Amino acid sequence: MTPAGRRAAAALRVLFLALVAVFVLLPLAVVVVSSFSVDETGGGWPSGFTLRWFQRALDHEPFRVGLLYSLEVAGVATVISLVFGTMAAYAIARYRFPGRELLRSVFVMPLSLPRVVAGFCLFVLYASLFPAAYGTVGGIAFAHCLLLMPFVVAVVGAALAGLDPALEETARDLGSSAGRAFWHVTLPQIRWALLAAGIFAFITSFDEVDTSVFLMPADTTTLPVAMFLRLEQQQDPTVTAMSSILIAGSLLLAAAAAVAARRTGGALGGVDATAGARTTGPAGSAEGESTP
Repeated sequence: MTPAGRRAAAALRVLFLALVAVFVLLPLAVVVVSSFSVDETGGGWPSGFTLRWFQRALDHEPFRVGLLYSLEVAGVATVISLVFGTMAAYAIARYRFPGRELLRSVFVMPLSLPRVVAGFCLFVLYASLFPAAYGTVGGIAFAHCLLLMPFVVAVVGAALAGLDPALEETARDLGSSAGRAFWHVTLPQIRWALLAAGIFAFITSFDEVDTSVFLMPADTTTLPVAMFLRLEQQQDPTVTAMSSILIAGSLLLAAAAAVAARRTGGALGGVDATAGARTTGPAGSAEGESTP
């Protein structure tokens, strides 16, 4: 390619990335600017700026109750999905058994199912078989786990795939049980992957509306559902102010997840190098290998 062609290609890449950035960031910028507007209705650039909508959002009782409820549901759902998602990812990454690929597909399936359909199916399930779980934190958290497990299995599975199983096998050869070897050898090496998966799971559960609205009790709602109901009743910048707060929190959590993901990559590289040093002798022969 000629120098002029390379410059043109670079310019096209920059233009494309700029358009993508505008497409992604413009809606967020509009919401943030509107949350500071003195005007009660949107339309055009604000005639002035104020913080009163943030005060009103923080004083709104349904928002405060919904925030606490959302944090409780998201926390429970994140813990459950991390525990069972890590177990599933470990089984898929470490063992060969009939139906392994089918199991992997089952964990991906919730991503292809519309959230409204998933919420309605869970509503029918609870109403028919588990009426006591309907409207409870545990029932809603379990429903969210179906949406969170694919993220956990994917992130933790990728981290496990980059680890040398010989390290864990060596620990077991030295007398450790399978659980102890996993706890002391494997788990510390995937801690950053667990953190990244946990952050993504928490954000997804906290922001979930379509599934939650089918399972909410009459007297309590999560914060996203409370914002949706407020928007139906009264259209003022109160909801946009709360949205700006959530945007800021989500960006902080996303930044933490990105740092954790980078640490995961660095840790895996270090593990690979350490494993190579431990399992390869001076002449390049393998040492300490074991068969499970």
